[in-house]
Amino acid sequence: MFALLCSLFVSGCQTRFSIGEISVAVVDLRPAGTSMMESRAVMTVRYFNENVIPIAFTSTSHKLYLNGTYVGKAVSNDAVGLPPASTATQDVVVFFENTQLLNQLTQVGRSGSVSYKLVSTLIYQKGDETERVPAETSGTIDLSSLLQ
Repeated sequence: MFALLCSLFVSGCQTRFSIGEISVAVVDLRPAGTSMMESRAVMTVRYFNENVIPIAFTSTSHKLYLNGTYVGKAVSNDAVGLPPASTATQDVVVFFENTQLLNQLTQVGRSGSVSYKLVSTLIYQKGDETERVPAETSGTIDLSSLLQ
């Protein structure tokens, strides 16, 4: 009987920790090299931690859509630490897979902003387990810095 009570107590104390809201936004997109004709750019992303605990991601991946069309992907194995209820930025390299569309959008971007959607997967370690936190954000971004 004592063993049964102890097992109920121990199992009752185990709680499943779950990360709350993490948001990701594109802050800037600029050429990674000397010309836009290269198929990559540096994208600055901002992470928003709405949790009351610090979080550290071991890696991140991001799929970038411009004006509704997929243009490229960024993957980073650089750790990102987020203090409670705060923000942090990270530069990641986007490899464009649709450079023809990007060139067209850059021309459109001369006259204003284009819409973006960023689909992110943020990975952290929880003991021996790897956890993935999905995040999806949309907004607008000025592509004029890609033309310089």
